[in-house]
Amino acid sequence: KPFDDFTVEQLAGDLLPNPTIEQRIATGFNRNHGITIEGGVIDEEYRTEYVIDRVVTTSTVWMGMTMICARCHDHKYDPISQREFYQLFAFFNQVPERGNSGFDPRVKAPNTKLEDLSRQLAESRAALQNREADIVTAQQQWEQRQVSSGEVTQPAWHVIPPASYQASSGADLVLQDDGSVLAGGKEPAQETYEIVLNTDLRNVTAIRLEALTHPTLPHNGPGRAFNSNFVLSEVEVAVASVAERSKAASGESEDQPDYETVKLAKAIADYSQQGFEIGRSIDGNASTGWAVDGPTRKENRVAIFTPERPFGNGESNRVRIRLRHHYGSAHAIGRLRLALSTRPGVGFEDDAAAIVAIPAERRTAEQKQLLRAHFLRTAAPADLRQLVDRVEQLTTKVDAANISAVMTMVMQDMPNPRPTHVLYRGQYDQPRDQVEPAVPSVFPPLSGEVTSESRPNRLTFARWLVSGEHPLTARVAVNRYWQHYYGVGLVKTPEDFGTQSEPPSHPQLLDWLATEFMSSGWDVKAMQRMIVTSATYRQAVRMTPADFERDPENRLLARGPRRRLEAEVIRDSVLAASGLLVDKVGGPSVYPYHPKGLWLEINNRPGYSKAYPHGSGEQLYRRSMYTFWKRTVPPPTMQTFDAPEREFCVMRRSSTNTPLQAFVLLHDPQFVEGARGLAQRMIREANDDDARLAHGFRLLTARRPTAKELEVLRESLDSRRAFYEANSDAAEQLLRVGESSRDESVTTAELAAWTAVGRLLLNLSETITKP
Repeated sequence: KPFDDFTVEQLAGDLLPNPTIEQRIATGFNRNHGITIEGGVIDEEYRTEYVIDRVVTTSTVWMGMTMICARCHDHKYDPISQREFYQLFAFFNQVPERGNSGFDPRVKAPNTKLEDLSRQLAESRAALQNREADIVTAQQQWEQRQVSSGEVTQPAWHVIPPASYQASSGADLVLQDDGSVLAGGKEPAQETYEIVLNTDLRNVTAIRLEALTHPTLPHNGPGRAFNSNFVLSEVEVAVASVAERSKAASGESEDQPDYETVKLAKAIADYSQQGFEIGRSIDGNASTGWAVDGPTRKENRVAIFTPERPFGNGESNRVRIRLRHHYGSAHAIGRLRLALSTRPGVGFEDDAAAIVAIPAERRTAEQKQLLRAHFLRTAAPADLRQLVDRVEQLTTKVDAANISAVMTMVMQDMPNPRPTHVLYRGQYDQPRDQVEPAVPSVFPPLSGEVTSESRPNRLTFARWLVSGEHPLTARVAVNRYWQHYYGVGLVKTPEDFGTQSEPPSHPQLLDWLATEFMSSGWDVKAMQRMIVTSATYRQAVRMTPADFERDPENRLLARGPRRRLEAEVIRDSVLAASGLLVDKVGGPSVYPYHPKGLWLEINNRPGYSKAYPHGSGEQLYRRSMYTFWKRTVPPPTMQTFDAPEREFCVMRRSSTNTPLQAFVLLHDPQFVEGARGLAQRMIREANDDDARLAHGFRLLTARRPTAKELEVLRESLDSRRAFYEANSDAAEQLLRVGESSRDESVTTAELAAWTAVGRLLLNLSETITKP
């Protein structure tokens, strides 16, 4: 893809006419900043930081200017003023996001399996809808039989409006006309609802909890989490004791009654998310709980809790119900309703039996829906039940596919622009003059597409960057390509082309490359090819001590480049040389070898800890670009070779040389296994020792070994053979490293000896150095 099209899609793909899903996903580049889910943070403060991150990242990547210094105030000799900083800020300030848990807006990545299942589900639902007349007739006949048989009952559940209700951490609870309680206001990380019901029921056998949707909740709820889910960690029930009632009669305080705990023996639900079954809400463990797949099932949910023994003596009792939400952050129920029953063995079907007794014209929409669902599941004719079963099976499969589907954050503009202000001292809560989107005056103005009636947006800005009139975009890009191959750019400071930067070593070459890049149609591949086929790049690397002292960084381009490879390239090159590399393109992230227990060690808080999901099979050998990256616990091997932590964008990596790097190459399971794979290739693809040693050496260094190098390798091989022939246990231990199968046609001692040679070759400077 040409760099200008790439730029527009990365920065404003969502604003293109009729954007594709790929173009929307491309905008995720500017959503990859850190996002906090910490309780108690100020939402606007962190939302402002996210926008500033986009300004800084975009200006650095495309213009070679961080602009961060202009956030707080003007600088005397800086051409970018604070006002101009916030004019640029205005382009990126229109995302409908939150500061805390601000993951939305998001879209699902393309998923062929999900699309196929969704199509089948739509077809099955349409087939069921086409039978609506048959369903209505069959249901009416069933209801008539129920009435005539005397099976209609009085309501099994008593909805009791709460006498009191409160939230422990500041959420606002409001009683609704239907007896439900709606939560709003603050969204604390952890929350406990305490609901008190006054009842004169005798021998209460069950408590029903309804988690209900509502338009004020995220995506209608039923949960308050950003994805409309909730996790109910624990349900605790208590009833006021006889002693408490005596105190009330004697005039003592009734506000602090004495409660007796009601132990819950059983819990059932009409639906539970996998791994968050309803029983986990009464297991005494606050780090587990009941959840309902909020992201995919935004529906009313019901749970029934059965006490070990009935409670209530038919007089005035106070029933206290505590609903604890201690999992994750802000995962509380958004709207709830409680009911009590005195029927033994009461279940979901009892609601349907009671609804039949209500005249059809007096039933609520909710009652009609419940009765229809009950009829279709239990009493419909066989052919209709088959259709219903098909719909339910496909719904379950679609839900599972939705849960496993990758959700990715994207950019999106609000329908009504959010006002942008200059922030005094860069503080989110110190707004001053309002500003409109614009670019700094030191650059050419925005293109002629902007009129007095139209407001420039990110698409305007992105097209301006690659219009050909911008003095920096092409120069910054080709400088970055040059840096990739030579280790240092023509401008040594790729993140800073401003007055504080180092001047270009070859300004005319930089200008020529930028001009060629634009005239080629912003063809990135053509630019790479031009650099690597140039006489400058193809020079020998040899140099004298005097040459090195005169020009240690090769800024004069008097020799070919020599630099250590990046962390990902080192791992991938070893996998390729060993024959283990899986070169499949695309697919989900993978989890290769990782120190056991490291994730739990770093993040061991209840509700947040998670063990590393160690991969297997080809997942261990995919290219490093597919490795899952947890920013709080980056892959240690990658960090050892200076891979950035990805908490923020960097324009150049550091390049160090430490003993830990040799330790990784010698002992990391990925590299030990790679050495065994290389050993098997050497044995399999050549006929004698010298040919095998030369073959392995060339696979890793791209040249043949000298006679002296070959002699050293031969001596090492002979030494290792003698050692492993005398130490079979050590040989077995070495060959057990890694999950790939070993070549059983080679003896243990022989393969271990060649593996040791492979480890030696992996530690050569030339193996991890270009060229």
